Amino acid sequence: MSIVADELHVRLAGDRVGRYVIADESPDGTLVLRPEASADAMLERQGLEPAAVDDFEAEHGPVGPADGEG
Repeated sequence: MSIVADELHVRLAGDRVGRYVIADESPDGTLVLRPEASADAMLERQGLEPAAVDDFEAEHGPVGPADGEG
């Protein structure tokens, strides 16, 4: 999913971590946040990272071309 250029993004640290988007901002400065919906942001919020190919292959076997190609 691509990031919309006109959305304001924030990164939280502490009890809540990850990338969020400002959904609403009140005149008193109160912010309403929603989680950024990109795959990378979701993984970050859960404290995960994509598996390296070597790690995946160690767990599940060799990765080969789809449909036996190549």
